[in-house]
Amino acid sequence: MIVQRFVKWCETANSAQRAEGATILARAFVEGRITAEEQSGAQAALTLMLDDPSPKVRLALAEGLADDSRVPRTVLLSLCEDNPAIACVVASRSPALRDDELIDMAASGSAELRTAIATRRVVSTRVAAAIAEVAEPGCCISLLENRGAAIAGVSFRRIAERHGANASVRGALLDRRELPATVRQTMILRTGQALAALPMLCNLVGADRAERLASDACERATAMLAETVPEVEIPALVEHLRASGQLNVAFLLRTVCAGNIDLFAAALVRLSSMSERRVRSILAEGRDGAFRTMVITCGLPSVAAPLFLIAVGVWREIASGKRIAAAEDVPQLIMQRLVATSGDRSRTAGFEAMMRFLHRLAGETERDAARQQARKLAA
Repeated sequence: MIVQRFVKWCETANSAQRAEGATILARAFVEGRITAEEQSGAQAALTLMLDDPSPKVRLALAEGLADDSRVPRTVLLSLCEDNPAIACVVASRSPALRDDELIDMAASGSAELRTAIATRRVVSTRVAAAIAEVAEPGCCISLLENRGAAIAGVSFRRIAERHGANASVRGALLDRRELPATVRQTMILRTGQALAALPMLCNLVGADRAERLASDACERATAMLAETVPEVEIPALVEHLRASGQLNVAFLLRTVCAGNIDLFAAALVRLSSMSERRVRSILAEGRDGAFRTMVITCGLPSVAAPLFLIAVGVWREIASGKRIAAAEDVPQLIMQRLVATSGDRSRTAGFEAMMRFLHRLAGETERDAARQQARKLAA
């Protein structure tokens, strides 16, 4: 009887009236005001509305049913296949949609539909993975900004690989506190590349100088990141740096001079293929011969061994309380001790290059300390 009356009424009602009727019927269905005897007829009426020529009517139906978990699946899925304005209402809100349905919609639907899915109140790791794999930058930003989205490390990595050149995507990635250190470091590199390519910077200092400035900035940012990485993530970060060619002498010098001995040890383990226990034993004992052999086994220049050994020794003294020194003073202490024990090495090109690096590092740490002090005074 409901369907018959509804069909007869639709023959004379205009689109605005039919939309209002769709809202009333959907509300009655959701609020449970339809009796058991009327249930079948009501579902038939809802199904009939799916074929209404006016998108206003179908949109009213979608708006009325979107938040209910008991909507007939044929009605629900038909609305999801309607035009984007209608489908997005249901895709963004319906609790009745299953993960496999959302994944299929993300894979085959429009960009608007993917964005609607990405903004759902809760997005599972499976759905987030599907979006990360196929979605456009804007949709990925919506996903990253959605605190109800559970995003796995592999999905963060895919978004970084696919859209890391987009500044807004980089910003949204870096705003996620659970972002893996490896992905965070990749974003540092992408930011450095973008900085080096800035026409204004290239015009001011030249392309080569701009590239060196960006490289130095990435190196410093990576070292700062390494200081905050949880211990469980250190091996993955080391492998990431090795695979991307960043686990070089300059980075290791910066790491050991900054006192990040855990990261330094993990890097030596990965480069030398020695056991962690053996590497930490050599670092703790500080014997020159074993230390030099380990450095050479890592494929690092032997001229760097004394500097590494001295730096580890200085931090060992600080940790044991034998020496009191601020972090910004350590590079200067290392230089002084290196010069005092260098002998003929001071005439080699490699030694001079390390001394220049230490001078630069000492200047950076002193400036950083001064800025921090100025901020404290200003506060």
